[in-house]
Parts: sequence; structure tokens; C-alpha cells
Amino acid sequence: MGEITKDELDAAVEGQTIASRFLDTVAAHGDVVALRWKGPDGDFEELTYREYADQVASAAAWLRSKGIGPGDRIVLMMRNIPEFHVLDLGAVFLGATPISIYNSSSPDQIAFLVGHSKAVLAVVEDDGFASRFEPVRADLPALREVVTLSHPGVREEILGTPGVDLATSCRDCGPDTLATVIYTSGTTE
Repeated sequence: MGEITKDELDAAVEGQTIASRFLDTVAAHGDVVALRWKGPDGDFEELTYREYADQVASAAAWLRSKGIGPGDRIVLMMRNIPEFHVLDLGAVFLGATPISIYNSSSPDQIAFLVGHSKAVLAVVEDDGFASRFEPVRADLPALREVVTLSHPGVREEILGTPGVDLATSCRDCGPDTLATVIYTSGTTE
């Protein structure tokens, strides 16, 4: 096989997005396990692509209820838990940009990352992560809310919100929509 030109590559992926490819995967492999993790009791839990898509639809609806839409930025500060992946894709389906920040980030680093990205919502895993936002909260005027997953009823609210139609929401994210921002350990002011 010869080299593929830029024009050939552009033609091959024209119109495709992370959201559209996710929907293609759900349609083709809905009953296949998409996510697997160790639960609190040590047993493995899992979501099929169809279940994952249902949770993404709920998360997108919940994010929309928080005023999130195209062009908005949200920060996610949590370990590698299923809710991270669900909220990340939920934001993408709204045309918003999810930004993962390191769990080890100090308040000063959080102030820089959240301020620089102009995030309007933060979703954090627990009170330990949320406490690092408190000392710098006044320095983040664009940040409207910090939501803590471990608070009673929050996970249930996010995953229990009647979901958006993902095929319709997919239209909010085009090939030029920013899919994510990744700040590396070397990112500085």
C-alpha cells in the first residue's frame, strides 16, 4: 500500500466526530462490554455499549440542566471511575469541552487550569477533591458550580435524569468542535 495523502485522509473521515463514531459503535456492538471496573465489594462490574450510551444520554441531559451547551468547558477531577467516562462523553455530545485535571492538583494548579480553560462547571469525585477548589474559588469567576459525586443522591441524579436523544445531540458537535483539552504535567503559566 502506498502513502495516503492528506486529501484522501480528509475525505475518509469527513463529517465524522467522536460522538458519531461512538453512536456507530453502539449500533454495531450494543451488547458488547464497553466498560469494566472493580466495584466496592471487589467484584467486577460492567456496562455494555448500549448501557454506556444510556448513561451518556442521562449525563448530557443533566449537564444541559446545569446550563452546559456548545462551546462551554467543564473540568472533571476524579479517578478512573465509570462516571468520568460517562460525563466526559456527555459533555462532548453537547458540543462542550471536557477537561480532565490531575487528582493530585494543588489549589494553585486548579486555579490556573480552571481559570485558563474558562471552565463553567467542575465535577469532582469526593470532598477531598472539592476541598482543593475552596481556597481559590473566589479567583474563578467563570466557574458557576462545583458538583461532588460522592454527595448523597448526586450520582443517582446524573444517571437518573431522562436522557437526551444522542443522535440529535450529535449535531451539536461537528468535526471542528474542540473534543478535549489536556493539560500535561509540564503545563505552566
